[in-house]
Amino acid sequence: MQIHEDISPLRYRSSWMVVALILLIGVIHIRVADLEVLHGSFWRAMAENNRLRSVPIAARRGRIYDRNGLVLATNTPSFDLLLFPDEARHLDVTALFLARSGIASARDLCQRLQQRAHSSLAPVLVAENLTWDQVARVRAHQSDHPELAVVSGFRRHYPNSELAAHVVGHLRLLTERELATRDDANPDTLVGATGAEEMMEDFVGGRGGRRQVVVSAIGQRLGVVGESPPQDGHDITLTVDLRLQRVAANALSRHSGAVVALDPHSGAVRVLYSAPSFDSNLFTARLTPQSWAQIRDDPEHPLQDRCIQGVYPPASTIKPFLALAALEDGLIRPTTSIYCSGSVVLFGHTFHCWRRGGHGRVDMTRALEVSCDSYFYLLGQRLGIDQIARWLQRFGFGSRTGLGFPAEQPGLVGTPEWAQRVRHRPWYPGTTVSVSIGQGPLLVTPLQLAVAYAELANGGHRVQPHLVERAQPPQVDDLGLDPQDLATVRKGLWDVVHGSDGTARSLAALPIAGKTGTAQVIRLRDDTKPDELEERFRHHALFVGWAPLQDPRLVVAAVVEHGGGGSATAAPVVAAVLRAALAETGDTPMGEKSVVASSR
Repeated sequence: MQIHEDISPLRYRSSWMVVALILLIGVIHIRVADLEVLHGSFWRAMAENNRLRSVPIAARRGRIYDRNGLVLATNTPSFDLLLFPDEARHLDVTALFLARSGIASARDLCQRLQQRAHSSLAPVLVAENLTWDQVARVRAHQSDHPELAVVSGFRRHYPNSELAAHVVGHLRLLTERELATRDDANPDTLVGATGAEEMMEDFVGGRGGRRQVVVSAIGQRLGVVGESPPQDGHDITLTVDLRLQRVAANALSRHSGAVVALDPHSGAVRVLYSAPSFDSNLFTARLTPQSWAQIRDDPEHPLQDRCIQGVYPPASTIKPFLALAALEDGLIRPTTSIYCSGSVVLFGHTFHCWRRGGHGRVDMTRALEVSCDSYFYLLGQRLGIDQIARWLQRFGFGSRTGLGFPAEQPGLVGTPEWAQRVRHRPWYPGTTVSVSIGQGPLLVTPLQLAVAYAELANGGHRVQPHLVERAQPPQVDDLGLDPQDLATVRKGLWDVVHGSDGTARSLAALPIAGKTGTAQVIRLRDDTKPDELEERFRHHALFVGWAPLQDPRLVVAAVVEHGGGGSATAAPVVAAVLRAALAETGDTPMGEKSVVASSR
C-alpha cells in the first residue's frame, strides 16, 4: 500500500517567504536609491563636514590642607585652547590669528605641534588659562578656524606657594614612558613632581576622562556620542602647621637653610621649610625655556629641598650620641673628667679645641654644656669608628628616614669599609677623631637630626616621621637605652641653654634643651678668622632643641648655611619656632634672664 503526503501547505509557506524576501530586497533598493540618488548630495556634505572628536576631560586634583584646615593646594577653573591637527586646513592662517589675538606665537605653536603625541589625531594644547576676551575671540572666529576648540578644565593653585613649596611640591608633565602606560592621560597631563604632590599622586591625582563629540564643519558641537567621566582626586590633610612654617620662614630671613620640626612622640612633621624657596605656581602650566633656565641656573638652588636633600656635617650636634654610646657601652661614667688645655695630641697630630684657651676640667655634662672638643676627641678615640658608626646608625644616621619623599638623601656615616670602597684607601685613626666632633666623612640631613633628637627627647623611643595623619597610631619601639644614661645626656643638653657657660644661654628664657653646632665649610689656617672669609666659605650654623624638657611638645632642627656660629644664627630660629609652639599650647616661657650669646 502506498502512502501519499500532502505538501501543499509547505509550498504555500515557501511562496510567501519568497514574496517577503523580494519585498525586503525591494525596500532596501528603494532606500539605497533615496540615499544615493535623491538625497545623495545632502548626506555626502554631512559626511564630509561632520567630524568625531575625542576631547579630554580634566580630572580635579584633590585639595591639600595643613593640619588646621588652611589651604595649601587647590584648583581654579580655567579655559584651555586645543588644536586638532588633522582638521587644520591652513595652519599658517591659524598661527597668524593666534599671534594677533595674543594667545600664542607662531614659534610656540610650531614647538607644540612638534612635541605632540605619536598620533596626529591627538589634540594639541595651544594655550592654557585663557582670558575671557581670548575665549570670546576664538569663538567669534570659530567658523574661520574649525580646528580650534576651547575646553574647560582646572588649574592648580598654591595660595601659600613659597611658604610651603617644598613640602607640598609642584607638578610636571608626564614622560613618554608614562604616557604609554596610561590610557586616561594626554601629553599635557600634569602629575606630582616633588613633595606631597608626588608622594600622594595615586590618591590626590585623579584620572582624566574623555568625551566623544560630533562637530560641524565650522567646529560647532552637534552632539555627544559617548563619554567616560573623570575620576577626581581625593583631598588630603598634612600634619604641617602653616603658622609655624611662616614663623620658621621669617626667622630664617634672608639666609639659606632648613628648618624641621617634629612631634617627638608621634613623628608628625609640623615644619618642613627650606630656603630659598620658589613659586610652585610656575609649574602649573608649561614652563617657557627662559623661565626654566632661570630657575635651573639659580646659584642658590631654590628647587633643592634642603630639609631632606641638603647634607651637612653635623658638627657638635652629634656629640650627645657619642656621649650616650660611651655610657651605654660602659666605657666611661658620667663623672669621668679630663682637663682641657685647648688641644690634645693624638696619633702624632695636634687637635685643637674650639676654645683655644681650653675649658679646664670637664666631665660629661660640662663637656656638652660648653661643647668641649678635647673631651670628645678622647671619647671618639676610646669608642673607635666601628662603635661610633654602629650607634649613629642606630639613631637613623646614614639611612633615609622613611618620610616618603623619593628625593630624600641617606646622608653618610663613614666606616673603614666605606673608605676602601669609595676612597680606595684605608681608614686613618685621625679621621675617627674628626668624626667624633661631627666633621670628616659624616653627613646628615636636617630631618635626620630632628628625628634623632626626638628620640632623645621622648625617652628613647623610635620615631617614624610622616606628613599624612595615620589611621592607626604608630607602634612605639624602644631603643633599649638606660634611663640614667639618657638622663645624664639630657642634663648636659639642658645646661647648653641654662648653664652659666652654655653655648646657647641666650635662649635661657625658654624651657629648651638642645645643642649648638658650627660646621666648617673649608679648612681654616690657625690665624684665619671666620668673619674675614667670603660668605660662601663661612661655617654652617646648626641648632637642635626641644621644649619643654620633661614633656616635649616639639623638636626643632635648624641649619643656616654660612651662618657662622650655631648660637648666633641657628639657635634664634629654633627659639622662634618653639616659642610660637609653646604659645599655641598655652605653655609660658621661663622668667626672662639677662644673658650673653656665645660664639660657639
